[in-house]
Amino acid sequence: MNEGEDVIDSAGESDSIDRRNFPRSVFTYPAEFKLFSRNAEYTSFNGCLKDISLSGACLEFEDRYGRFNLKNANNEKVKISFRDPRGDKVNVFAKIRWIKKPDPGSFTINIGIAFIDTESWQLEVIEKLIGMRNKDQNMMWDLWEKYEK
Repeated sequence: MNEGEDVIDSAGESDSIDRRNFPRSVFTYPAEFKLFSRNAEYTSFNGCLKDISLSGACLEFEDRYGRFNLKNANNEKVKISFRDPRGDKVNVFAKIRWIKKPDPGSFTINIGIAFIDTESWQLEVIEKLIGMRNKDQNMMWDLWEKYEK
């Protein structure tokens, strides 16, 4: 962990032990997520899946306007939306397990999420994303451009 990094886990403590049940695949894939909070109906953000496994992922996004409450977001429910390799929209629900602000001077926030209530077809899509990690980066960026339109 880098000096100055803010990390909050679901117990409110920093934790450096890797307790993943599934190996993760590190790459960048465009996604949108909606935060369902006790204080608001929902808040939507665009960002990227920075790594992903069958049990969860890391989402990175920018919060230029301070809409994401770092202190109260642990264990909140989120809906992640992304396009599968065929271009179909996929939605997966998850809970926030940790929050990290790598650089206190930037707007970038990373959140660790654990997938919940996933169906077998959703896990198959996630497996395909994991499998294409090094296959076609250009296709991923083409999807990102379509997603932003």
